[in-house]
Amino acid sequence: MRAAGLIARKDLTLRIRDRSAFVIGIIAPLGLAFIFNLILGDVDTGAFTPSYSVTDLDNGQLSVAFVGVLDQLDADGVIEIVERPSTVEEARALAEGDTVSAAIVIPEGFSGAALASTEASVLIIANPDNPVQVEIARSMAAGFASEVRTSQLAVATAAAGASPPLSREEVGRLVGAASEGLPEAIVVGGVQTDSKELDLATFFAAGMSVFFLFFTVSFGVNGLLEEQQQGTIRRLVAAPIKSTQIVMGKAIVSFILGIVSMTLLIVASSYLLGASWGDPIGVGLLVVAGVVSATGLMMVVAAFAKTPEQAGNLQAILAIGLGMLGGIFFPGALGTGFLSYVSYISPHRWFLVGLGDLASGDGVSVIVPSLLGLVSFGVIAWAAAMARFRTKDLIV
Repeated sequence: MRAAGLIARKDLTLRIRDRSAFVIGIIAPLGLAFIFNLILGDVDTGAFTPSYSVTDLDNGQLSVAFVGVLDQLDADGVIEIVERPSTVEEARALAEGDTVSAAIVIPEGFSGAALASTEASVLIIANPDNPVQVEIARSMAAGFASEVRTSQLAVATAAAGASPPLSREEVGRLVGAASEGLPEAIVVGGVQTDSKELDLATFFAAGMSVFFLFFTVSFGVNGLLEEQQQGTIRRLVAAPIKSTQIVMGKAIVSFILGIVSMTLLIVASSYLLGASWGDPIGVGLLVVAGVVSATGLMMVVAAFAKTPEQAGNLQAILAIGLGMLGGIFFPGALGTGFLSYVSYISPHRWFLVGLGDLASGDGVSVIVPSLLGLVSFGVIAWAAAMARFRTKDLIV
């Protein structure tokens, strides 16, 4: 192992002097995490409260029920009703003037249209600078409309079987009885999910860290190809050292670069971005397992590539493909369908799942599946790389 240590020491010295590993391993992921958090951080749960104006031009039974729903959400702190203009023009001015995220207008005749079983819709005047908040307003209106249609169907069913036919006043009373549950049409609250979610600052920091980890460790394993290209590999093989120690020395470089870069990123993102990584022991184990996985996968690419340039291209394709498949760019992008299961062929996914499990506070034992998944990638890839190196006459 002394020879492997000397080889690793020499390569690390070269990488430190080159400084490219610092750019790829630290500056780039931290910078991108900051940019993603700056752009998308405001849509994190609890990071904003949508502000609306509400205009009720109908003042009928159903419009009053809808306003009651909105007032309850306002009281619960889910949304904020900042204005109650009396005309559509005033509501439009508030939305276009960026005073509110959107203006909600209940048109005149809304309740009457519902009684007549005709289409009645709430007008949402959008503020183009707040698309997420506008969609929330539309979703609230759609949810209420769905309950209205349910009530209409119940009334229509009851009226169709009535003999003699019901008068308009009787139909109105039926609508009132059916609409008693309408304030429950919009429900906002916690949802129990199968997986834990990281806050956005932590997600982007973790996602960019593990994404660039694969590029960082490639500096070490590609040293084998650089030695071959420069002709120095022959001197190493001719020296009184085992060829396995040459490969081990390159792998040590990758491992050290990966551990150092991940450690610095965790510390920097915690202080600069407010990321919360979780239990230090659990995070440390995930980092080690992640570096083992990344080193093994990049090593197998280097084993099959013929030149450093070819290896770099193939490693970039592999890292980007696995990163996208692992869902590192957008939280929750994989959903719960078929793709969510396929994503587990990516070590990035296992790493993020492990961090999410740590966020639940259940202890280190909860990340055992993630650790096994990450280490399995590394072990299988390392075995494939060593087998390939033997056929290339590097290991005898």
